[in-house]
Amino acid sequence: MSEMIPQDLILILSGVPCVGKTTTAYNLIKNISEFRRVSELDIIRTVVRATIKNLAKDPEAEAALVQDKYKALFSSLAENDLDIAKQQSCLLIPYVKEIVCRQQRRKIPTIIEGASIIPSTYFENGYPIKGFEKNILFINLFLSNGTEHYNRRVKRCLERDYKKSNDSIKEEIEIIRKNKNLELHCETVELSKTATNVFSIDIANMNEFELLNNVAEIIHNSFKSYSE
Repeated sequence: MSEMIPQDLILILSGVPCVGKTTTAYNLIKNISEFRRVSELDIIRTVVRATIKNLAKDPEAEAALVQDKYKALFSSLAENDLDIAKQQSCLLIPYVKEIVCRQQRRKIPTIIEGASIIPSTYFENGYPIKGFEKNILFINLFLSNGTEHYNRRVKRCLERDYKKSNDSIKEEIEIIRKNKNLELHCETVELSKTATNVFSIDIANMNEFELLNNVAEIIHNSFKSYSE
Protein backbone atom coordinates (compact mmCIF):
# COMPACT_ATOMS: atom_id res chain seq x y z
CA MET A 1 0.00 0.00 0.00
CA SER A 2 3.04 2.27 0.18
CA GLU A 3 2.63 5.19 -2.21
CA MET A 4 4.04 8.58 -3.06
CA ILE A 5 2.78 11.34 -0.78
CA PRO A 6 3.83 14.98 -0.34
CA GLN A 7 7.06 15.17 1.63
CA ASP A 8 5.52 17.78 3.87
CA LEU A 9 2.16 16.04 4.40
CA ILE A 10 0.74 16.27 7.92
CA LEU A 11 -2.12 13.92 8.77
CA ILE A 12 -3.93 14.93 11.95
CA LEU A 13 -6.07 12.19 13.50
CA SER A 14 -8.69 13.25 16.03
CA GLY A 15 -11.47 11.52 17.94
CA VAL A 16 -12.54 10.74 21.49
CA PRO A 17 -10.58 8.15 23.53
CA CYS A 18 -10.67 4.51 22.36
CA VAL A 19 -11.72 5.01 18.75
CA GLY A 20 -8.44 3.72 17.30
CA LYS A 21 -6.31 6.79 16.58
CA THR A 22 -3.02 5.25 17.70
CA THR A 23 -3.74 1.87 16.09
CA THR A 24 -4.60 3.58 12.81
CA ALA A 25 -1.41 5.65 12.95
CA TYR A 26 0.75 2.56 13.45
CA ASN A 27 -1.05 0.65 10.69
CA LEU A 28 -0.51 3.54 8.29
CA ILE A 29 3.19 3.65 9.08
CA LYS A 30 3.48 -0.07 8.38
CA ASN A 31 1.90 0.39 4.97
CA ILE A 32 3.05 3.87 3.96
CA SER A 33 6.68 3.82 4.96
CA GLU A 34 7.25 7.54 4.38
CA PHE A 35 5.13 8.42 7.41
CA ARG A 36 6.46 9.13 10.87
CA ARG A 37 4.28 9.37 13.96
CA VAL A 38 4.23 12.13 16.53
CA SER A 39 2.03 11.78 19.58
CA GLU A 40 3.33 14.59 21.68
CA LEU A 41 0.06 16.02 22.92
CA ASP A 42 0.16 14.20 26.24
CA ILE A 43 3.75 15.33 26.72
CA ILE A 44 2.80 18.86 25.74
CA ARG A 45 -0.07 18.78 28.23
CA THR A 46 2.32 17.64 30.96
CA VAL A 47 4.87 20.32 30.11
CA VAL A 48 2.23 23.03 29.98
CA ARG A 49 0.72 21.90 33.28
CA ALA A 50 4.14 21.98 34.93
CA THR A 51 4.79 25.44 33.48
CA ILE A 52 1.46 26.69 34.78
CA LYS A 53 2.18 25.39 38.25
CA ASN A 54 5.57 27.08 38.25
CA LEU A 55 4.06 30.35 37.05
CA ALA A 56 1.41 30.12 39.73
CA LYS A 57 4.18 29.87 42.35
CA ASP A 58 6.04 32.83 40.91
CA PRO A 59 5.36 35.84 43.19
CA GLU A 60 5.63 38.12 40.17
CA ALA A 61 3.01 36.21 38.23
CA GLU A 62 -0.69 36.77 38.67
CA ALA A 63 -1.50 33.23 39.73
CA ALA A 64 -5.26 33.59 39.50
CA LEU A 65 -5.07 34.84 35.92
CA VAL A 66 -2.66 32.08 34.92
CA GLN A 67 -4.86 29.38 36.42
CA ASP A 68 -7.99 30.85 34.84
CA LYS A 69 -6.41 31.05 31.39
CA TYR A 70 -5.18 27.46 31.39
CA LYS A 71 -7.70 25.70 33.63
CA ALA A 72 -9.20 23.80 30.67
CA LEU A 73 -5.96 21.82 30.41
CA PHE A 74 -6.62 20.30 33.82
CA SER A 75 -9.94 18.82 32.76
CA SER A 76 -10.06 15.05 32.17
CA LEU A 77 -10.10 14.00 28.52
CA ALA A 78 -12.70 11.38 29.39
CA GLU A 79 -15.01 13.63 31.36
CA ASN A 80 -14.88 17.00 29.62
CA ASP A 81 -17.54 18.16 27.17
CA LEU A 82 -16.97 19.50 23.66
CA ASP A 83 -16.70 23.12 24.80
CA ILE A 84 -13.92 22.28 27.27
CA ALA A 85 -12.25 20.08 24.65
CA LYS A 86 -12.24 23.06 22.27
CA GLN A 87 -10.61 25.21 24.93
CA GLN A 88 -7.93 22.57 25.38
CA SER A 89 -7.44 22.32 21.64
CA CYS A 90 -7.06 26.10 21.26
CA LEU A 91 -4.50 26.27 24.06
CA LEU A 92 -2.42 23.55 22.42
CA ILE A 93 -2.51 24.93 18.87
CA PRO A 94 0.81 26.86 19.20
CA TYR A 95 2.54 23.65 20.29
CA VAL A 96 0.99 21.57 17.51
CA LYS A 97 1.95 24.33 15.06
CA GLU A 98 5.55 24.06 16.20
CA ILE A 99 5.51 20.32 15.44
CA VAL A 100 3.89 20.92 12.05
CA CYS A 101 6.40 23.62 11.08
CA ARG A 102 9.33 21.48 12.17
CA GLN A 103 8.19 18.38 10.29
CA GLN A 104 7.23 20.28 7.14
CA ARG A 105 10.52 22.17 7.18
CA ARG A 106 12.36 18.84 7.41
CA LYS A 107 10.05 17.36 4.74
CA ILE A 108 9.00 14.46 6.94
CA PRO A 109 5.44 13.20 6.28
CA THR A 110 3.95 12.94 9.75
CA ILE A 111 0.89 11.66 11.58
CA ILE A 112 -0.13 13.66 14.64
CA GLU A 113 -2.84 12.04 16.72
CA GLY A 114 -4.55 13.04 19.91
CA ALA A 115 -7.87 13.36 21.70
CA SER A 116 -7.05 17.00 22.44
CA ILE A 117 -7.36 17.92 18.77
CA ILE A 118 -10.66 19.43 17.65
CA PRO A 119 -10.53 20.12 13.88
CA SER A 120 -12.85 23.16 13.97
CA THR A 121 -10.42 25.06 16.22
CA TYR A 122 -7.88 25.02 13.37
CA PHE A 123 -10.22 26.97 11.12
CA GLU A 124 -11.56 30.51 11.19
CA ASN A 125 -14.56 31.44 9.05
CA GLY A 126 -14.07 28.24 7.09
CA TYR A 127 -10.38 28.86 6.35
CA PRO A 128 -7.38 27.19 8.03
CA ILE A 129 -5.51 29.36 10.51
CA LYS A 130 -1.93 30.44 9.83
CA GLY A 131 0.52 27.55 9.79
CA PHE A 132 -2.07 24.98 8.73
CA GLU A 133 -2.76 26.05 5.16
CA LYS A 134 -0.74 23.60 3.07
CA ASN A 135 -0.74 19.80 2.81
CA ILE A 136 -2.68 19.20 6.03
CA LEU A 137 -5.36 16.52 6.32
CA PHE A 138 -7.72 16.30 9.29
CA ILE A 139 -9.41 12.92 9.78
CA ASN A 140 -11.73 12.46 12.74
CA LEU A 141 -12.58 8.91 13.82
CA PHE A 142 -16.12 8.46 15.08
CA LEU A 143 -17.63 5.34 16.65
CA SER A 144 -21.42 5.23 16.51
CA ASN A 145 -21.73 1.83 18.23
CA GLY A 146 -21.75 2.18 22.02
CA THR A 147 -21.19 -1.52 22.71
CA GLU A 148 -18.15 -1.58 20.43
CA HIS A 149 -16.81 1.54 22.15
CA TYR A 150 -17.16 -0.14 25.55
CA ASN A 151 -15.45 -3.32 24.29
CA ARG A 152 -12.52 -1.31 22.95
CA ARG A 153 -12.10 0.41 26.28
CA VAL A 154 -12.17 -2.91 28.14
CA LYS A 155 -9.53 -4.29 25.78
CA ARG A 156 -7.28 -1.28 26.30
CA CYS A 157 -7.61 -1.51 30.08
CA LEU A 158 -6.59 -5.18 29.93
CA GLU A 159 -3.65 -4.50 27.61
CA ARG A 160 -2.33 -1.68 29.78
CA ASP A 161 -3.24 -3.33 33.08
CA TYR A 162 -5.53 -0.51 34.18
CA LYS A 163 -7.20 -1.45 37.44
CA LYS A 164 -10.77 -0.56 36.52
CA SER A 165 -14.01 -2.40 37.07
CA ASN A 166 -16.37 -3.05 34.16
CA ASP A 167 -18.89 -0.72 35.78
CA SER A 168 -16.40 2.15 35.95
CA ILE A 169 -15.37 1.54 32.33
CA LYS A 170 -19.01 1.55 31.26
CA GLU A 171 -19.63 4.81 33.11
CA GLU A 172 -16.54 6.39 31.56
CA ILE A 173 -17.59 5.43 28.03
CA GLU A 174 -21.12 6.68 28.63
CA ILE A 175 -19.74 10.05 29.70
CA ILE A 176 -17.45 10.25 26.66
CA ARG A 177 -20.29 9.40 24.30
CA LYS A 178 -22.77 11.72 25.97
CA ASN A 179 -20.45 14.71 26.18
CA LYS A 180 -18.76 14.89 22.80
CA ASN A 181 -18.58 11.75 20.64
CA LEU A 182 -21.53 12.52 18.34
CA GLU A 183 -21.16 16.30 18.64
CA LEU A 184 -17.56 16.16 17.47
CA HIS A 185 -18.52 14.00 14.50
CA CYS A 186 -21.44 16.24 13.46
CA GLU A 187 -19.39 19.40 13.83
CA THR A 188 -16.55 17.92 11.76
CA VAL A 189 -18.95 16.72 9.05
CA GLU A 190 -20.39 20.24 8.86
CA LEU A 191 -16.89 21.71 8.58
CA SER A 192 -16.05 19.24 5.81
CA LYS A 193 -18.76 20.81 3.62
CA THR A 194 -16.54 23.86 3.13
CA ALA A 195 -13.08 22.55 4.08
CA THR A 196 -11.97 19.96 1.53
CA ASN A 197 -9.16 18.64 3.75
CA VAL A 198 -11.45 17.66 6.64
CA PHE A 199 -13.13 14.26 7.07
CA SER A 200 -15.00 12.34 9.76
CA ILE A 201 -15.35 8.56 9.45
CA ASP A 202 -17.81 6.33 11.27
CA ILE A 203 -15.68 3.26 11.99
CA ALA A 204 -18.43 1.20 13.66
CA ASN A 205 -18.63 -1.38 10.89
CA MET A 206 -14.96 -1.41 9.94
CA ASN A 207 -12.16 -3.70 10.99
CA GLU A 208 -8.59 -2.37 11.19
CA PHE A 209 -7.83 -3.31 7.59
CA GLU A 210 -10.96 -1.61 6.25
CA LEU A 211 -10.26 1.54 8.23
CA LEU A 212 -6.68 1.57 7.00
CA ASN A 213 -7.88 1.31 3.40
CA ASN A 214 -10.44 4.07 3.97
CA VAL A 215 -7.85 6.47 5.37
CA ALA A 216 -5.32 5.54 2.67
CA GLU A 217 -7.96 6.22 0.01
CA ILE A 218 -8.62 9.68 1.45
CA ILE A 219 -4.89 10.40 1.32
CA HIS A 220 -4.62 9.07 -2.24
CA ASN A 221 -7.63 11.04 -3.50
CA SER A 222 -6.39 14.22 -1.83
CA PHE A 223 -2.95 13.98 -3.44
CA LYS A 224 -3.51 12.05 -6.68
CA SER A 225 -0.85 13.96 -8.56
CA TYR A 226 1.83 12.58 -6.26
CA SER A 227 1.01 8.94 -6.95
CA GLU A 228 0.34 9.10 -10.67
